[in-house]
Amino acid sequence: MKLVLNYLSLHLKICLEYKSSFILIMIAQAVYMLIELFAIYSLLIKFDLLGIYDINQVLLSFSTIWLGYSLSELFGRGFDDFYKIIVNGNFDLLLIRPRNIYLQIFGTDICYEKIGRVLTSLFIFIYSSIKLIKHFTLLKVLLLFNMILGCVIVILALFIIGASICFVTIQGLESVNIITNGTKQVGEYPISIYPKVVKLFFTFIIPITIINYYPIDYLIGTTNNILYVFMPLLSIILFIISKKIFDLGMKKYCSTGS
Repeated sequence: MKLVLNYLSLHLKICLEYKSSFILIMIAQAVYMLIELFAIYSLLIKFDLLGIYDINQVLLSFSTIWLGYSLSELFGRGFDDFYKIIVNGNFDLLLIRPRNIYLQIFGTDICYEKIGRVLTSLFIFIYSSIKLIKHFTLLKVLLLFNMILGCVIVILALFIIGASICFVTIQGLESVNIITNGTKQVGEYPISIYPKVVKLFFTFIIPITIINYYPIDYLIGTTNNILYVFMPLLSIILFIISKKIFDLGMKKYCSTGS
């Protein structure tokens, strides 16, 4: 824990070296997210979908994916930009240190600039939850927490899988960004607007629907099945798979020679 706090403190000090730049980047990140939300709202109006989808459901689904994605980028940037560690030969140094490799990668980069998006999406998340849920219960509050946690787990798992590919390709691949950013963009919209094959893919391969689509049914009272409360935690399966892939990549790693 002391090492984690040192990582957090060190990167915060680095960010605060240029306070004006840091604040402006945070604001820009928040504005970018709001522009995305405005684009979705405009499309819903254009195609007369607001009569089909409750705007608060859309807001909750949108804010869940953005909050989870922003938190993942905030604390998991080391895995998202893992190719830089490989290319520079720094991964060799991490391997010989007597510390957990995942913890060391976490400490290579903590992107505090994402705090702007975290706070904005958190505000939308809380607002839409209050508007959407008529009667709060302990289970519904727990489900809201699990939705955020599940989204963070899914995105981190995708980052780790992308990092694993770097053991083979060395350089990062744009196709990995398509998967991570594409998953976020799919999750911004109600999943029911997509074809069946897309629904199945984002339910059983990349489980976004179990995070911000099906749980909403429980929140609004469409179903009383208590299993929905813990459904987002099934994302742990993807995380375990991603860790196995990364561990396999480390076994095959033979250094970049730099």
